[in-house]
Amino acid sequence: MDPIVSDKNLSSSFQTTLAVGSAVALIAGAVIHRHKDKLSSFLAENLVNDEMNLDIDWQKLSIPAQAQGCPEARVAADLGLRPLITKGKSTIDDRVFSTFYEGFKVGRDTANRRGDNRCLGFRVDRQSEYQWVTYNETERAATEIGSGLIQVGEHHGQKTFIGIYASNSVEWMTTAIACHFHSMIYVPLYDTLGEAAIVHIINQTSLKTIFVDKPENILNLLGLAGQVSTLKRIILTKKLPAEKEAEVRKKAEEKGIEIMTYIQLLEIGRSEPVAHHPPKPDDIFEICYTSGTTGLPKGAMLTHKNIVSLSQSANEFFKPVFNELEILISYLPLAHSYEQTIELYCLCSGFKIGYFLGDVRQLSDDLAHLKPTIMPCVPRLLNRMYDNIQATSRRLGPIKRCLFNMALSAKSRDVEEHRVSRHMVWDGLVLKPIQQRLGGRVKLIVSGAAPLSPTILQFLKRVCGAYVVEGYGQTECCGVAACQPLGDDTVGNIGVPLGCNMIKLVDVPDMQYFAKDNVGELCIQGSNVFKGYYKDEEKTREALDADGWLHTGDVARWIPSGRIQIIDRKKHMFKLSQGEYVAPERIENIYIQSKYVAQVFVYGNGYKSYTVAIIVPDSDELEKHARTEHISGDIAALCKKKEIKDLIFNDIKHLEKANGLKGFEMAKDIYLFPEQFSVENNLLTPTMKTKRPELSKYFEKEIDEMYKDIE
Repeated sequence: MDPIVSDKNLSSSFQTTLAVGSAVALIAGAVIHRHKDKLSSFLAENLVNDEMNLDIDWQKLSIPAQAQGCPEARVAADLGLRPLITKGKSTIDDRVFSTFYEGFKVGRDTANRRGDNRCLGFRVDRQSEYQWVTYNETERAATEIGSGLIQVGEHHGQKTFIGIYASNSVEWMTTAIACHFHSMIYVPLYDTLGEAAIVHIINQTSLKTIFVDKPENILNLLGLAGQVSTLKRIILTKKLPAEKEAEVRKKAEEKGIEIMTYIQLLEIGRSEPVAHHPPKPDDIFEICYTSGTTGLPKGAMLTHKNIVSLSQSANEFFKPVFNELEILISYLPLAHSYEQTIELYCLCSGFKIGYFLGDVRQLSDDLAHLKPTIMPCVPRLLNRMYDNIQATSRRLGPIKRCLFNMALSAKSRDVEEHRVSRHMVWDGLVLKPIQQRLGGRVKLIVSGAAPLSPTILQFLKRVCGAYVVEGYGQTECCGVAACQPLGDDTVGNIGVPLGCNMIKLVDVPDMQYFAKDNVGELCIQGSNVFKGYYKDEEKTREALDADGWLHTGDVARWIPSGRIQIIDRKKHMFKLSQGEYVAPERIENIYIQSKYVAQVFVYGNGYKSYTVAIIVPDSDELEKHARTEHISGDIAALCKKKEIKDLIFNDIKHLEKANGLKGFEMAKDIYLFPEQFSVENNLLTPTMKTKRPELSKYFEKEIDEMYKDIE
């Protein structure tokens, strides 16, 4: 993913701003530093009222869930004696809602009463401003799309599945809302699934209708038509070039697949409207397929109760900072539960959602035009943003560098006092270029999908002029289960449980983790926990125990303040910075097929977007090759030779391709080690299993060097 704060653009604006204001700001900074208490109220405006923090005990953020009936678990301290949240509440009247269908109507009325009724925003091109579809217009369009689906042969209710294979857009969300209106279930598809997974999903859910935007994806689906007998029609959500549309229609006719445009479906529904068929709280609204680490993806069944309880929990959690009808920038994939949950929450709250133009490399242009107040993020994006700010600051002269450091120091005090303020000098001048690249109005940045480096999180809390928090969740709990509270000054943790769920730790005896020591596998129970995997009882039983606890596979500890800290993974899996899970043992089993490889250790972590590998060559094969090619040296010397590394690297690349590894699974570099992993060197267990933590520590230097060389 490319930066939202590009090095070139940031450098230019940063240097210009500091050049113009450095002398004035240095004088002001000196005065402020000396009289900071007297001048703070004059020069700074807090993002939220200081009273927000008065009732928070930062050393007791979670409590035993005694009142919720499970004393071995914990809940957020502010939940107190209340039961876990299961329903949504209107902010403008006394209405309570238990489905998204009802929640959308509450959001519509909120937008009508408190704002301008704007709902979904889009841009036609880079030269245009955002255009808006109102809540009333969105409701009407969703009604027409739903009616159109029924008129072309789909049925209302829980036996109908509708595919959405498109980028974030007004059409994507309108189609989803149409499904909500008729109790249908939508099934998002996305590019990185691969053909085998897409065939599996279409067949498992018996998809008849799929909404698609890109011509290449339409052609791919048509190419798979012989393997997916249920597919009847494709709805084009975007206008295609005439030549490409002719190609699509010709191929569709050959395959017996109907091609219809989104506009045509709207017109059918408009001419023959069908009354809504409202869902029930326990009805499924989506089958969200996880990308999977081994085998085919699993379809998590998410219900209206899941999304409504999470929406209300978010409403209470972020209430202090959301004091108007906020604006969300939509660019993270809607096919994933993290982004989708955030957007459905926004719609229940009457907020606006603006969709990017589709090119993340130009996201800063969308941000400048939209000026959002909410920005979900993933670590990969924030890492690049941090790197570019640091690169720019290193090129500053002594005076400008001093000014930047003074700003960081001043903002550090805000963080330590659990607040975010907009300071006339620090935010209005020194840090303005950074904040303007985000649109200039962002109040909240939520990082999720993978762990964020503590150093980067700490830095961003100081420079963004917004609350920057880290959250945690999985598809199986509708995307979010825990989050750092607003104003949290700590890093390296995932905060506290949200109000709709409680969290407990259970023993992992094989790894010597025990709940009595406040460490164990993180388990979640609450109204946001999924119903199970579609048509997969075995995998459902692995994830959900008999009491309804979701076993995440992550090992966590409760730290004294009541926050949660992820420390390990129960299974040998890790999540990369872009949110993709990797099963290293599967990759190792592929690499070991190479005749040159005796042992292998694949490594990755949540701060990097790719893997690397430590390989112990097969000494017999390597020495045989060396003799044939007249390469001198013993095994240790051979491991250092570039031609030997290239030989093995190229061989495993062929195996990667033959076994269908995804790009993020493929090792980007390898290090050859001449000594076997063994019990004696503490790299294998007595049962000859790989000791992964020890290997990570043993090869820490080599791993770090590989990552540095790649970057």
